[in-house]
Amino acid sequence: MALDLAHRLLAYRFNMSYVPVPIVPEFIDMLKVLYTKEEAWIAALLPPAFVSARTVARLRRKDPAVVEETLQEMVKKRLVMEYTDRGVQKFSLPPFVPGVAEFQLMTGEITPELVEFTKKFHDAFNAKQNVFLEKLSSMGSSFGRVIPVNESVSSSQHVLAYEDARSIIKDSKKFSISHCYCRMAKDVLDEKSCDAPRDICMSFDFPAEFLIRNKIGKEVDRDTMLAKLDLAEEHNLVHVTDNAQSGFSFMCHCCGCCCGFLTSLNVYNLKPPLVVSSWIVEWDVEKCDHCGKCTRACQLGALSWVNKNTLYNEERCIGCGVCVPVCPNDALRLAPRPDWEEPSPTYGDMMMDMMANRVRSGLNLPIKKLPGHKYAAKLANDIIRSGGE
Repeated sequence: MALDLAHRLLAYRFNMSYVPVPIVPEFIDMLKVLYTKEEAWIAALLPPAFVSARTVARLRRKDPAVVEETLQEMVKKRLVMEYTDRGVQKFSLPPFVPGVAEFQLMTGEITPELVEFTKKFHDAFNAKQNVFLEKLSSMGSSFGRVIPVNESVSSSQHVLAYEDARSIIKDSKKFSISHCYCRMAKDVLDEKSCDAPRDICMSFDFPAEFLIRNKIGKEVDRDTMLAKLDLAEEHNLVHVTDNAQSGFSFMCHCCGCCCGFLTSLNVYNLKPPLVVSSWIVEWDVEKCDHCGKCTRACQLGALSWVNKNTLYNEERCIGCGVCVPVCPNDALRLAPRPDWEEPSPTYGDMMMDMMANRVRSGLNLPIKKLPGHKYAAKLANDIIRSGGE
């Protein structure tokens, strides 16, 4: 019973993050694979901000040395994040998704324990996936945002730096490459997957330093990142990054057959989609010769080929632009999305905006900002900026 209580409290703690989790028996069973009883108690006490082991020990009412030893073991198991602030090591519990779940397979290594975790994780999110995704969609914001493929935007159109994958890479200072969790999970579960690269998941600055330090990611230089970006575009992959204008932490390169978000959109046909760009495809039917090339590139089925005719469903377009360069007749172009809302100014603002949206959607209250928004956002942004210095 005590074991169940510890892991149940941890499940509720994860659900307090800006990205919710499904509170179902399958999710709690999965946490038992990752966390021991004592680790679950300690993790449940960790706030989103970074705190010292001594602070956690006071909350747990245990010897600081014992608590620090447990936290260090959790870092090795990729269950918590850490960094050193003015000589003091501090710890924090990241969201479960994106965060703890992805860390488990981003190394590219597969162990029996990780196979068990992946199967239980799959069961947990499948148990209530439609409800979970509808909850995310109803929040009105997402931690992810699509960035259009460079070639898909004409030189006459103005593209902001936060909408340009190459600008994001060029403006960052520290880089790591890890394995794509979604494709690795397909491999672990022995499910059909594509031939897209596995080692292509990008992280920047503070998150990159954490991944490199804990051997979750491999340190690379800027040229390698740009080469990986070219490789992603060769495979018609969709670029997804933080829904912010600065302080970027990651860039995924997603496919419609493996990526959790894109496959969910394909299965459940959520409207509006969870991740979109500020662009949308315009199709010139007069120029189209119905060759079908764009339909093979499209990851979301916005473009489909029926009876040798191309069909376009605008509601499914996320504005990734992978279809535009493959069209031999210039029948496709990206145009500004009319109902687009600008992303949060910074990474910290994005987290706080998502928390406010969770409160608003869950309690049906007209809340735009939470108390302490500026202070909490500044704390997160200061840590993010510390990376790569």
